[in-house]
Amino acid sequence: MDHEMRIFVSNGAVTHFTLRELLGLYQSWQLWLLVSVGFLIMSTGHPVTLPQFEGFGVRLAFWVIALIIYLVVSVPYGMAFDWAWRHSVGTPIPLIVLSVPLVLLSTITAALGLAVVFEPGRPLTDMITWQMHARNIFVAHVFETAALLWLMPALRVKREDQRTVALAGRRLLIKDIARVKAAEHYLEVHTPAGVEVLRERMSTFLEQVAPEDGVQTHRSHWVARQHASTLKGSVLELPCGKTVPVARGRQKQVQDWLDRFPPPDGDASNCASVNRAPQS
Repeated sequence: MDHEMRIFVSNGAVTHFTLRELLGLYQSWQLWLLVSVGFLIMSTGHPVTLPQFEGFGVRLAFWVIALIIYLVVSVPYGMAFDWAWRHSVGTPIPLIVLSVPLVLLSTITAALGLAVVFEPGRPLTDMITWQMHARNIFVAHVFETAALLWLMPALRVKREDQRTVALAGRRLLIKDIARVKAAEHYLEVHTPAGVEVLRERMSTFLEQVAPEDGVQTHRSHWVARQHASTLKGSVLELPCGKTVPVARGRQKQVQDWLDRFPPPDGDASNCASVNRAPQS
């Protein structure tokens, strides 16, 4: 779920997101508010210029069914499309290129299903026209652009401030963790408040963080993104002047990670040096 997709949006910007973030967007009330307003406008509009069915209920059903199909198919479709695009082209995927097949699949399937149930005697060519396709692609593109450029970044900032890890029965904010060191059966968790020594395994910690949070430089060391500076040989320099060892087999991986996730702007000079008693 941490597979990252890079998308070229119509305004010229390149945005990126993981499938985990996409599912989080689907669960946000902000997206559903945007969708609800759009559905209301589309369902109450003129049946010729907007949806192709007569009657508010059928038009609303069309958009709801099309959305359900879109949401169910989007994740596996996106993974398959991204894999094919990476291996054939290698550049960020234009949003319109990614979107068109999915929108056509969703809306044509919804239109055919409703036509069979509610208007079985009506020729399909009256409902499934190029005007319908152009309208649906345009509407979907507007919603997708708004979601990627405004909703997802806002949710990402909010989520970063609230995300936690559970270690030894305690909850720690990920944004407060500078680095983690494994020492026998304990973890030294470095935070601005000091060093928490907790009886926990490194694997338990790693299961709860994402690639954009930080990097594991060594079997016993993990460094947060905002506290990683420069890779120099077998060590990773921190902004506070300290270093963390980098295993020989991880040096290329760490450099690739630094290139992919450069540290954000801000003060990350506190490496935490006050120890606290071990907690089990």
